[in-house]
Amino acid sequence: MATQTARQTVTKTSVSRKKLQEVRQLKKQALAYYETANQEHLDGLTVELRLQQAKASAALAVQHNPKDADTLNLYSRICLELGQIPQAKEATQQALAIHPRNGGYWYSLGHIALTEQRLDDAEAAFRKAIRYAAKETRAESFLAYTLQAKGDVVGAFQIYRELAKTQSGDAHVRSKLFECAVGLTADYYDVELEHDVLSYLDWDNTNPHQLSSLSCSLLEHKFEFNHQGCAASSDEIAHDALFLKALEKTLIKSGKLEQLIMALRYELLLTATHQGQVANELIPLATAIAHYGYNSEFILPLTDAEKNMTKALEQLIDSALQAQSCTPNDISGALLLLSMYRPWHGLKQANTLFAFEADAWPDYFFSLRECHKMLATLRTMAFNVLSDTASDVSKRVQHQYEEYPYPRWENLDYKRPTHYSQALQQEYPEVRFPKFLSNQDAIQVLIAGCGTGRHALHVAKYFRNVQVSALDLSATSLAYAQMKANRFGIDNIQFYQADLLNLPINTHQQLGAPQGFHIIECSGVLHHIKQYPQALDNLLSQLAPKGLIKIALYSDRARKPVKSIRNLFKRDNHSLDKNRIKMIRQAILTSSDLADKEQLTQSDDFYSMSGTVDLLFHEYETQFTPLKLRKLCQQHGLTFLGFSSLSQDVKKAFLALHGADADFSNLEQWEAFEIEHPTTFSRMYQFYCQKLGS
Repeated sequence: MATQTARQTVTKTSVSRKKLQEVRQLKKQALAYYETANQEHLDGLTVELRLQQAKASAALAVQHNPKDADTLNLYSRICLELGQIPQAKEATQQALAIHPRNGGYWYSLGHIALTEQRLDDAEAAFRKAIRYAAKETRAESFLAYTLQAKGDVVGAFQIYRELAKTQSGDAHVRSKLFECAVGLTADYYDVELEHDVLSYLDWDNTNPHQLSSLSCSLLEHKFEFNHQGCAASSDEIAHDALFLKALEKTLIKSGKLEQLIMALRYELLLTATHQGQVANELIPLATAIAHYGYNSEFILPLTDAEKNMTKALEQLIDSALQAQSCTPNDISGALLLLSMYRPWHGLKQANTLFAFEADAWPDYFFSLRECHKMLATLRTMAFNVLSDTASDVSKRVQHQYEEYPYPRWENLDYKRPTHYSQALQQEYPEVRFPKFLSNQDAIQVLIAGCGTGRHALHVAKYFRNVQVSALDLSATSLAYAQMKANRFGIDNIQFYQADLLNLPINTHQQLGAPQGFHIIECSGVLHHIKQYPQALDNLLSQLAPKGLIKIALYSDRARKPVKSIRNLFKRDNHSLDKNRIKMIRQAILTSSDLADKEQLTQSDDFYSMSGTVDLLFHEYETQFTPLKLRKLCQQHGLTFLGFSSLSQDVKKAFLALHGADADFSNLEQWEAFEIEHPTTFSRMYQFYCQKLGS
């Protein structure tokens, strides 16, 4: 008997080892498919196939050994990528039942909670992941992400700041740190924070304007501003590393610093004019102010003396460029001074200027030359015209954006590639979306009114399996967008010039969407069109059956401070006078009598010319309320699905106001909520709709 039992034990052990080998092979296979699926360059069809292959291999491994917690966790992560949340949650909970102190499993549970928008649970899970395995996962990064989503931006920023010391090359850490920095200000001058901000401003492929408020507040404390000016000496300011870097890279969101820049700019111009050259030790300051001028689109006003001196500089440069022997060095001093005040393409001899080879210029001119050459190039590009401008208002709006393409931007924010359908399902978990959003064919997306293309390129780059068509009235804006698409290597987008009021009925067929566009996005556009119902009807005629449209519109209540100031400075003619705009803006900035001006002065738009024009001097603007949105949807046969990008604080306040009857798709409830919280939609209403009966 003893011998027989022993033989049975040996046989059982042998089978177990064979199973374990098979499980290891299946796990290896599943992991390989899963890692392949997460490569950014893959199309949506390949990603879906790899994830399904990974899931099949992992499922077999779990079947062979249901007590293998690592395999359960891998299976969970694959299901999460596929949007199969219940399966993912069950697998992770089984893994944690086996090993409750495993940081990797808590990390997975945190991601599941994030997907379900259970932020408190996500925070708790990520904190446990850090406690049990601090360095084995990216739990710290996603804890910061969760805190930011919960509204604890300062806490999130501090975590990202620490992570940046060892993970500065991580695109996610970089992007989220900059996001958290938006609107943050320093309470006092902090040397360590200044050192960190200086290093952040040198990072590539980021949006340094997001550091504007932080940089400016640090400088204000450092220079010790008072009613007489600032305590720092002119020499200290002229050589301050943060000041020079902030001028070069960011928007200057500070009235005090603007006054300082105007004083320094005038002093540089005056001294150099008298001496006949820019002193070598002041070239870095002049170059930094020239970059600031470019970034702000020369938003600062000029004195009469400056107007006369810069006009003389223009004449001097144009005259010198007509001589065949002229070189960049011959005009570099005069051109550097002029660059603090206006763009190069306004010169009569601009073409001669841009024809010089890059290596003929002084080193400090290289990036300035590239910037100004790009501005000049914008006005030479042409696009396929789908329709002519339909009305006088449209023509004036078109002229506005040809003159002031908006917004000016440098880099795309980093986002992890995902499917449009997954993003929608996470935003609206209760909505059943049409099957074509998750099938294997390309999703046809129309961006109507794309401006300079930042959002359109985000859609094209970070949503898998999309083909994007982008329309705008302004060829200059489209040129900016096309140049950025070329720079970032985004080739699944095409740009067209069109007026939404005059859109051909077969536009979708012309643009390669024979059944209509699956998704149309029209953000910040309809409220600038006087006949917006017609424009919306024209767009809806391009929508596929069961297709979705995303719309963003100004809120009447949130826009009230802007409207009151707009009304104070109503335009009395159709031409935008740049000097008048600059003086009005300066008056607003320095006024102590204007109520509610903070909504303007806290906006990035207020610190560039195109932004100020769009914000305060637009050719046409109307606003809405939730009840007006309901009427708009009813008149156009649209089902309102809900607002997007709502913060957790707004959601909690909405639930608190309406209790058990709260319905996020009820616009009457949102009307009541906005009356109580009028600044909720200061960034516009953003919402999705679907055609009734589709």
